[in-house]
Amino acid sequence: MEERRIGLSYQEPDKQKWSGRIDPVGTVDTFYWHQIVRCVPISELPKTQSRQIAFLGYQSDEGVKRNSGRVGAVEGPNAMRSALSKMALHFNPNDQPISDVGDVLTDGSNLEGSQMELADHVDLLLSNGYLPIVLGGGHEISYGHYTGIRKFLGNGRKIGVINLDAHFDLRSYPNGPHSGSPFRQILDDCRSSGNEFNYLPIGINPAGNQKVLFDVHHDAGQQLILQRDLEKGIQTSLDQIDTFINSVDHLYLTLDLDVMPAAYAPGVSAPAAFGVDPQVIRELIHHVFSTKKVISFDIAELSPRYDDGRTAKLAASFVYDIIMEHVVV
Repeated sequence: MEERRIGLSYQEPDKQKWSGRIDPVGTVDTFYWHQIVRCVPISELPKTQSRQIAFLGYQSDEGVKRNSGRVGAVEGPNAMRSALSKMALHFNPNDQPISDVGDVLTDGSNLEGSQMELADHVDLLLSNGYLPIVLGGGHEISYGHYTGIRKFLGNGRKIGVINLDAHFDLRSYPNGPHSGSPFRQILDDCRSSGNEFNYLPIGINPAGNQKVLFDVHHDAGQQLILQRDLEKGIQTSLDQIDTFINSVDHLYLTLDLDVMPAAYAPGVSAPAAFGVDPQVIRELIHHVFSTKKVISFDIAELSPRYDDGRTAKLAASFVYDIIMEHVVV
């Protein structure tokens, strides 16, 4: 196994990032999440057999900068922590501990290094039995995240990537990777390693994707679900999603918040006038998680400097739903 790069660009968790009101009664049935999240350096996180949740931040928007987007996603992880802090507790934290293991940082312009360190962190969390929920950060998060999953599973296992996104993120990267290239990088890695490329983008907006990107996707033998397909009704899309899921062994689910319109998600790197309704995204996420094949999840492109709190709260609500509906037993 390759040596893990834990510590190269790593920041330990900070409990001060988890704060909020405290009820004077002080019993666990009055608690909020900030009162129960454990902050544990990733090197000290114990192994688990119960698929516990581990939050990992990815503080980076170098990829957004390289892709000519609105920078600010570097602040996304802590904005999501702040929003999650205020969620009410409805489970026993002793039975279902939630850990924050800190952040991977992009050191200056060394995006490539942070992607590889992210891969090592994801590999370590999966190896120790956790369900990683990675808080981004630009969508360059996906290459490092997928690489970590592949390191954990090894070659030969069929990893399905479901991307809830207005964009393919299949752009070429002649001058280095960026937030628009992660799935092109994964495609290239699959071709060089002999692994299958299994990629289903959901919510694609043709107005935001050049024809060449549709061609790359088609030439790779992949299917897609357009924004307007979801507007016609969700059942046909669910059938298509199920066909995809049945063809793979494990799922990596990634949510780019710009799949939703700016009216709901203004604080993103690439805001859009049209998009998929958040309730539809919620239903899609629940459906994918209900298959029990999701091995890891992330949220990308939250840019708090352009937000009034709506986008961070929306992102946190998706995480809350996932944990409440599909992890807590």
